Formats: sequence, structure tokens, C-alpha cells
Amino acid sequence: MNISQIISYWGYPNEVYDIVTEDGFILGLYRIPYGKEHSKRKAPRPIFYLQHGMFVSAKIWVTNPPDSSLAFALADSGYDVWMGNSRGNTWSRKHVRYSPETPEFWAFSFDEMAKYDLVATLNFIVNKTGQEKLYYVGHDQGTTIAFAAFSSNPKLAQRIKMFFALAPVVSVQHSRGPLKTLMSIPTFLFKVIFGRKELFPKVRLRSIPW
Repeated sequence: MNISQIISYWGYPNEVYDIVTEDGFILGLYRIPYGKEHSKRKAPRPIFYLQHGMFVSAKIWVTNPPDSSLAFALADSGYDVWMGNSRGNTWSRKHVRYSPETPEFWAFSFDEMAKYDLVATLNFIVNKTGQEKLYYVGHDQGTTIAFAAFSSNPKLAQRIKMFFALAPVVSVQHSRGPLKTLMSIPTFLFKVIFGRKELFPKVRLRSIPW
């Protein structure tokens, strides 16, 4: 099931939006406006924005049953829950000019996610709800782009009531393991080995443990 189908399966309302960034990426944005016990509340609900980590999507916030998924728990607690998707993942694979089959589509890094993705997404939420401030929850990569965005864009930072950084990533200097080894490969050689497009594309081989 896709994100909307999962949310609907558990009996929650949901909304889906396509957000266009300044540099042309089209991002999927998902919303659970209220929980099962708060549908009749008229007053504006405080906003929680959830940003996923590396190699995953907003789906991680609703993968478990409602009693163990953060998005559902927040909605049932009276919050207006929004879930973003970074460029290039399953729900943000569109661009106004480029196709995911072209190297130009994949010519981005964390910098663009911070500079364009978060700005476009958070501004859309503010304009849509009429609320000037929101709570931000980031996991892994979701913390990295938030640290970058909020430190370089004071106006955007002022929209954040509180920033919850889960498994924050600000430096990999002392990390160990295969990924650290990959990062030590020179850029030109890395592209020769892995190509200039998606690093870990999805495959139909179910035997591969993702």
C-alpha cells in the first residue's frame, strides 16, 4: 500500500499535496489533519511536521499500527500532522524539466534539500493552515537538513516552535563501517562505480534484505 492507503486502512483522514520547489522538484506531502477522537474540534490544531531519514520516506511514520506509529499517535493527541518527502525518494520522483532517468535529476545533495525542499514544504504548510509556527521532528537525514536550513535561514527557523532531533547526524568524522569506507572513495571514482543516478535503486529481487 502507498502512504494514503495505509492511513485510510487504519481509519484516519488524509490529504496529499504536490509541492514544487524553487529548483523544480515536485515533492509529495502528506497530512493527517486530525485523529479518530478529534474530528469535531473547531479550533486550529498545533502542527507537527515529520521529516524522514536517509534512504526512506514519509511511510516510516505510519508503517506500524496506530499505537506504535508516531504520526497516528500525534494525530490522536490532537495535533495536525504533516509528513514530508525529500527529493528523489519514492514519493518525490518528479521534476518540471528532468526525468529520474537522467543524471541531471540526481545532481543534488543535502544542501538542496535544506535550501529548497524544507523551505517550499514548510512555507506551504504555513500558508495552507494560516499558522505561523509548528513543531519539527526530524530523524537521521531529517535532522541534518534541518540543522543546515535553520542555521542558514533565520526566517525559516523562526517558524519552528521546537525542533526534535531523533538520531541527529551532524558529523561522520568518527563513524566506522562500510558506509564510512564508501565516503572515502574519491567523487569521480564513486560515480564510475555506482553511476550518476540513484545510489540504491529499488529492485524486484525480494531476496535482497532492505
